[in-house]
Amino acid sequence: MKKTILLIAALLGAMAWTGCMKIKEELIEEKPEVVEEKATTYTVSILAERNDGPQTKGLDISDEADATLLKSIWKDGEEVKVYLGTDCIGTLTATPDGTDAHKATLSGTVTTTGIEAGVTTLTLLTPRESWDYTGQIGKLLLTDDATDSIEKLFHYTMASPVLVTAATDKGENHWSITTEEAHFTNQQSIYRLSFRYRVGETKTYITTKSVTISSANNHLVRSETVDGSSVEEGPISVTLDTATADPFFVALRNGDETNEEAFTFTVVDENGVTYRGSKIIPAGYKPNGTFVSVKNASLDERLDLALSATEVTTVL
Repeated sequence: MKKTILLIAALLGAMAWTGCMKIKEELIEEKPEVVEEKATTYTVSILAERNDGPQTKGLDISDEADATLLKSIWKDGEEVKVYLGTDCIGTLTATPDGTDAHKATLSGTVTTTGIEAGVTTLTLLTPRESWDYTGQIGKLLLTDDATDSIEKLFHYTMASPVLVTAATDKGENHWSITTEEAHFTNQQSIYRLSFRYRVGETKTYITTKSVTISSANNHLVRSETVDGSSVEEGPISVTLDTATADPFFVALRNGDETNEEAFTFTVVDENGVTYRGSKIIPAGYKPNGTFVSVKNASLDERLDLALSATEVTTVL
């Protein structure tokens, strides 16, 4: 009798354990399989065109001191960044048209997912991925400075939106795409600057070593994201490698393109003397894409610091 009772208890325990296991198994949810979409390489070919005037692309000038026009031309091998949304997905290079350097073919590859002909639009930006106007040195062309000139780092142009018109599957996760023609617009103005100190009717050339430019409306752009969702505004400073009384150049992007305003220039000369003055910028010269000459701007404030004749031998 005792053995029978023990056997029944064991069977009941096994049933209870099995039931418990079954309940636990039913409570465990099956996790869906995560399948990541594989990035595709796209070969890209885009026709691009520039016009003289506000839509200037490449920089070319006949006389840096006196010219009134910056020519718009493509340079061989010029780099163009390609964006899908806010993501940079690749770099294209320019091959200028042999008979008209206003035109070029942009070619290269990009890597992304989900490009669809007739739906997807791209944004094209030159000359680099980081959109930033700080750190300028006053040089205009690549021939003036191959690493830090405006043409190399600060002459931003953009084409957006550029519609993808065709996408062809080449196999092995490789496609080719073409787009509508890309029309680039200049994203800043180029200012040519030089300064004089004015006392009454007397004007003396300033040998400039650095200048800080601020705007009354406070909308000079220091940096921004490609979609414009984040913008840092404030004064722009330029430090020349060598102090000069000759004209030099600065790229200025203004968030306010419609209203007249005053630019204030704070200039430091080769001896460390500081000059200050303002100049009205008419509304007609405010749109980005303008070449503005501000040669021999007169500054009427000067900060003079007398040198002490007493020798200082200790530092507090």
